[in-house]
Amino acid sequence: MQTLIGTKKGYIYHLEINRPQQLNTMSSQLFQDFKAVVDIINKTDDIRVVILTGRGKHFCAGLDLKEAPQMFQLPDELDQARKSIRSYDKIKDWQLAMNSLSRIKAPVIVGIQGYCLGGGIDLITSADIRYCTEDAKFSIKEIDIGMAADIGTLQRLGLQNSNASLFRELTYTGRIFNSQEALSLGLINKIVKNDQLNDEIFKLAELIASKSPVACYTIKNIVTRESNLDSQLDVMARTNMALFFTNDMSSAITAFLTKGKPEFPKL
Repeated sequence: MQTLIGTKKGYIYHLEINRPQQLNTMSSQLFQDFKAVVDIINKTDDIRVVILTGRGKHFCAGLDLKEAPQMFQLPDELDQARKSIRSYDKIKDWQLAMNSLSRIKAPVIVGIQGYCLGGGIDLITSADIRYCTEDAKFSIKEIDIGMAADIGTLQRLGLQNSNASLFRELTYTGRIFNSQEALSLGLINKIVKNDQLNDEIFKLAELIASKSPVACYTIKNIVTRESNLDSQLDVMARTNMALFFTNDMSSAITAFLTKGKPEFPKL
């Protein structure tokens, strides 16, 4: 795998996002690698816990917007319907990648430092347990590129959060929020000192790995109830398959890349 590094330490499998120079942003290759790693882990029967972290200063700064124009590009000769169908297929593919952590048989612990933005939040909401450092920064960023989060955040965090009003504020504004707000939202369950993240998550992983793997597998299957989630994600994919072609989205991405201010037409 080009964008992920996996290291097995006893019963623990440590998976690292390995694009530190790009702030661990999500590329097409990263989406493919996340799908592939599920099979690798699930076929290794002595992995009892998976830890996911990001190499470098940041966990994941969301979608790689420098690659985004190519990711969203479709042949000009296609009509609107065919473009929408292909966009739907792409979104479903991304959803499958971001659902990877919930499809792993073993419990998954995520350790978050620095930025966790946009798609990074989509990803961590499919994990079992989430720790972050004191200086971690979060954002449900999709609103700032003219779209709604479509690969897990609105669906999973909408069910998981303990503060519906704060959740709506963060999705409508896309503003950066800190570790304390993430804790009050229910996005993460423990804040640790900046230099103690790895120690804390490995200590937790070792405790879980000492338990019955059959019991852990059963618990994960019971608490991960995603049949209704699948239908919600499909509705989101069918909605956003049209949003890829709005002026809002192209204006927002262009403004981000040029450090300008987007202007949006009337609804």
